[in-house]
Amino acid sequence: METLPLLLTLAAAASVYLLWFYLLARKLTGPKVWPVVGSLPLLFMNRRKIHDWIAGNLRATGGVGTYQTCTIALPFLARKQGFYTVTCHPKNIEHVLRTRFDNYPKGPDWQTAFHDLLGQGIFNSDGETWLIQRKTAALEFTTRTLRQAMARWVSQTIKNRLWSILDKAVAEKFSVDLQDLLLRLTFDNICGLTFGKDPRTLSPEMPENPFAAAFDTATEATLQRILYPGFLWRVEKLLGIGAEKRLKKSLEVVETYMDDAIEARKENPSDDLLSRFMKKKDVDGNHFPISVLQRIALNFVLAGRDTSSVALSWFFWLVMNHPEVEAKIIKEISTILTETPEDVSYIVHEEWAPCVLASSYSRVGSVSRHSRVSGVCLARLCIARCLQETTSRKSWVGLSSFPLKAILSVLGLRLAAKVN
Repeated sequence: METLPLLLTLAAAASVYLLWFYLLARKLTGPKVWPVVGSLPLLFMNRRKIHDWIAGNLRATGGVGTYQTCTIALPFLARKQGFYTVTCHPKNIEHVLRTRFDNYPKGPDWQTAFHDLLGQGIFNSDGETWLIQRKTAALEFTTRTLRQAMARWVSQTIKNRLWSILDKAVAEKFSVDLQDLLLRLTFDNICGLTFGKDPRTLSPEMPENPFAAAFDTATEATLQRILYPGFLWRVEKLLGIGAEKRLKKSLEVVETYMDDAIEARKENPSDDLLSRFMKKKDVDGNHFPISVLQRIALNFVLAGRDTSSVALSWFFWLVMNHPEVEAKIIKEISTILTETPEDVSYIVHEEWAPCVLASSYSRVGSVSRHSRVSGVCLARLCIARCLQETTSRKSWVGLSSFPLKAILSVLGLRLAAKVN
């Protein structure tokens, strides 16, 4: 008899919860939601094709050729109410990254997870710390000396190493992993541009560079912190096991390499980014300490390595599969360089190809932001009601650029008309 009131209470609570869940689920657009676990089972099942899964959910929310928004319920992972809002609506993206940029910082969870690798670098900072790095980088990348240094590094690496490897492959008739070659190419270039030190990973011997390997390991281990609940990686870090153990060892290699690069630049300043940031001051008017300079440099290495190599890989893959476009690009380049070798600004097809590439195969699959101020939502810019239900509650917002390949008609077909 004593258990009867308890059972009735539990039944009433379960009924209230299920009613609340039913009413809530009707408002959400996105993957299927189950009581208690939300969309976690589907997230786990699609973890190896996460961007395709998100793209499918976004496409399912609207008609062909539209940019949509959906909400993914991730209890225990997404903070606050457990909602993660994903959008690829251009107005929403502009709202988050430009119009109300100050309201969508990286967020404490993101910054904590990436702090060991990126510190207070441009990819892991907000406010004045981010702004001073952004302004410095934007200014320096427009200076003539840095552009000349960039051209020098790229030209030397392509002529002296990449071409020799490809020529040897043609002469001896063996295949090469083009994506690996381009990854090595961009890594050597960005390292030279950032701190004036060439790791020479692109060479006929194809050596394994300790710094490059450690950087890869550290990046992979850091990304795992985002994919799983925060307490898991904190326990691993405390116990020194699993991915956190690999992260610690790889960071030791990375920091040693960066210390040597910084010491070299102190003795012999150059025109690279590290030398330029060593002359700058932080928000308090002090020169950046060595630990901050390390992370600033690593942020630029991360920015210029994978993104460029992935874009180049997709570019050559697309050109290989469209020989008619390849022929027009070659013809046009040859014509322009013959008539005006100093001016390539009139090349149409070579400009068109990267545009289609950018719209079809994004170099960065998604960007995560944290809604800081309660009451500011994206619903005013988009018809999706789920945005008002989530972003007005200080939740996570994901900007997914990967699904844009599904709407090639918005840009690609229009540009394709120029080629035909």
